[in-house]
Amino acid sequence: MSIDWLWDLSRAVEGGRLYYGCQTVGKDQWAIAGSIEDLRIVAKRAADYKKLPVNIVRIIPPHEAIVGDLFLVPKEIGDPGYRGEPNVRWACVETREAAETWKDVKKGPAPIFGIQVEETVDPSVPR
Repeated sequence: MSIDWLWDLSRAVEGGRLYYGCQTVGKDQWAIAGSIEDLRIVAKRAADYKKLPVNIVRIIPPHEAIVGDLFLVPKEIGDPGYRGEPNVRWACVETREAAETWKDVKKGPAPIFGIQVEETVDPSVPR
């Protein structure tokens, strides 16, 4: 289930594993990976599609977020996809209180994540 994947991700982040994320071309969709290199192509595609810079962020435990950091919140947790992949719609908010308000609790308590910008990918300049 998608909620199980979220809790596995939360435990891994709390345990010190590095995870990174970036927006994709889909509305409220994020790609999560273990390295920045895995996300550069996704971020470049999203930046070119949206014609806006896209940030690659490091996912951190919410209690480690400091002033200026944002929170990544699962705002809609769906059933897993056809191949068992998690189906989550995300929101990016500025405060922990907003994160607690926005998170989806239909399938039980859900984790929230802090995020820190690691890299920004700019869209290609048209010729």
